[in-house]
Amino acid sequence: MPSSVRTFLVRPSAFFEQRTDRLNGVRGAIVAAALSVSLTAVLAVSLRLFAGQFTGSTTVDNPDYPGEMFCDDGGVGGMTPSGCDEPPTVTREISALLWEVVVDFLPWVIVGLPLLWLLLAAGLHAGARLDGGTGRFGETMAVTAWGLVPLLVAATLSGAALVAFATQADLAGSSPEALLAEVRELQSGVFGLVFLALRLGGAAWQAAVWAGGLRVVHDLNRRSAAVIAVIVAGVSFLLS
Repeated sequence: MPSSVRTFLVRPSAFFEQRTDRLNGVRGAIVAAALSVSLTAVLAVSLRLFAGQFTGSTTVDNPDYPGEMFCDDGGVGGMTPSGCDEPPTVTREISALLWEVVVDFLPWVIVGLPLLWLLLAAGLHAGARLDGGTGRFGETMAVTAWGLVPLLVAATLSGAALVAFATQADLAGSSPEALLAEVRELQSGVFGLVFLALRLGGAAWQAAVWAGGLRVVHDLNRRSAAVIAVIVAGVSFLLS
């Protein structure tokens, strides 16, 4: 294991002390952007594998069919729009429908994580300033960005656990309602506990990273840095 990774894991304050000349808003933005892309990729892979565990098909409305009000009785104003010869409903694979929902969701991750980063940076900086911190906001932004690494690790492990548990579940059926009940049962079972443990572990690690960073860039004592970091990590836990 590289020494920098080991230091980040066990001695966050030393990790930031080695990088005091590189802690600024620009580098923080680069780290946050890289983590945003990485998190989106992790979610895409894990949710694609998860969606692939769903078998069966269901009947849904045909998007190419204009609707009965436009097609019945000669259409509207005596004109029948195109598509009226299409069937009102079509059969779709449930896995494909689920993946379409995921694809629509992924762009929000790319946009949402940088926004979350700025919000958390503002919270950490405000807390540090209220306690007499002397660091610049750009330095806080960099510390905040590095504190998102635990979020990426927790998401990766959670995605792997989701796929592993999904392979053990019965996700076959033709009723979306029945499959939704199966997913809820999966969430409330052992996987739910594993997922919660991973999120709590990630939040604790995140707080440790931020506390170490605040001590370095804001010259805070251990207790003050820890209190601020825990509060903001709790907000991150609720928002993520």
